[in-house]
Amino acid sequence: MIECFKRWFSVDFMLPVNDRLGPVGTTRELYSKYLKIAWPATLQGLMLQVMTAIDLAMVGALGASALASVGIMGQPEMVILLVCRALSIAITAIIARRHGEGDIDGMNAVLKQSILLNFLIYIPLLLLSFLNVESILRFTGAEDSYIETAVWYGRFIVISLLFQSFSQVVGAALIGYGNTKVIFKANVVGNILNTILNFFLIYGIGFFPELGVMGAGVSTMISSAVIALLLLRTISQSMPDGLTLLHPSKWRFERTVLHTMYHVGGSSLGEQFFERFGMYTYTMIVASLGAVPLAAHYVCMNLMDIFYYFAMGLGFAGASHTGQSLGHKRPDIARAYASIGARIGLFVGIISAIIFVGFGDMLIQFYTRENEVVLMAISLLGIMGVAAFPQALQQVYAGVLKGAGDTYYIMKYSLLSVAIIRPIVTYVLCITLELGLTGAWLSLCIDQSIRFVCAYARYMSGKWQHRII
Repeated sequence: MIECFKRWFSVDFMLPVNDRLGPVGTTRELYSKYLKIAWPATLQGLMLQVMTAIDLAMVGALGASALASVGIMGQPEMVILLVCRALSIAITAIIARRHGEGDIDGMNAVLKQSILLNFLIYIPLLLLSFLNVESILRFTGAEDSYIETAVWYGRFIVISLLFQSFSQVVGAALIGYGNTKVIFKANVVGNILNTILNFFLIYGIGFFPELGVMGAGVSTMISSAVIALLLLRTISQSMPDGLTLLHPSKWRFERTVLHTMYHVGGSSLGEQFFERFGMYTYTMIVASLGAVPLAAHYVCMNLMDIFYYFAMGLGFAGASHTGQSLGHKRPDIARAYASIGARIGLFVGIISAIIFVGFGDMLIQFYTRENEVVLMAISLLGIMGVAAFPQALQQVYAGVLKGAGDTYYIMKYSLLSVAIIRPIVTYVLCITLELGLTGAWLSLCIDQSIRFVCAYARYMSGKWQHRII
């Protein structure tokens, strides 16, 4: 039994000798290379989620309304970052491909021009968002009982998004290049700072004012700025053959670079738009259930997102290795890395399910001790355990497709699953069948399963191997 298990994890099983186009490393070497990118990328996302978790946990002590004030900003924040996330997918795929091809000039031109493009988009967008925070939150479903505190929190979050968008773009470039460790280090520093500032600013420790929910927003803004500065320092160092702003490549927009970013990022933008539309609608339905269900939902969603970022790290590693392998004209190695990601993703799903089912009640009480919120959140743990598997695996296979530049296909199934099926199923289960929050989470599980099936089917077709970017 153990020998069969070891063989299933071996490179000889994942990539038989007859399917190889050249030399392939040992099983240990391939896993080591994959994890070298995956674990810092995983911890990067995890650190960002921990930042939100700390906000929720510390604010949770102030009551359900305070918890809802922080949680309601989640979807507007993701919508505002929609363009940046789409651009980041394109940046990772293109830089990974150029790095694999040895095109240092092209790689650095993409870095510089994407940073410039990001600022041109986000400075006016964030100014507009800042001036209309209350309208945005009311549209999302915020109630009068907590709208004032939500607006104060939201204003500081909007400011922080300028730094977060820059960090996202630079982080995407570093992922494509294969240097994810520096991203992790920057986020560790930022999260430690965020925790310390939260402690002092939310509760008014020492000579600091007691700002409550607003204090969590101030902490996030400052820590986001620090992370951005640390990443800026990384790409400002002199590296003749590396990823750096000091390379003599052009800052001025070039038609070829913009066309490639549009070619890959345009479909990613569609994917992000459909996903945000579906998630926004989903959140609005949940918000209509009331402050207590909304608070319970955000606690469970935050727990789910912690393990989601483990899977996202695998997706980032898959995107980086896929792009670089296709740049080297080695689709066979890209397939091997995809198989490695799927095996690790399955393991992540198992661990997630065990933690949710076995220890979820203790984790929920870390966020809040309000009895109604705790009981409602605990009732969802079984569904969360089931959803962990398709969530992990769909990220792995979607990462391969993104690394290959096959983003149009992802956009199509995102439209179907997230923007159409998920809101409809959520409304039917939550409102029509009166299942409440349980219905919303059953809908989430169905959506993740559909996306996994779609991504896996595309991967198995092999069409992604022939994309040119």
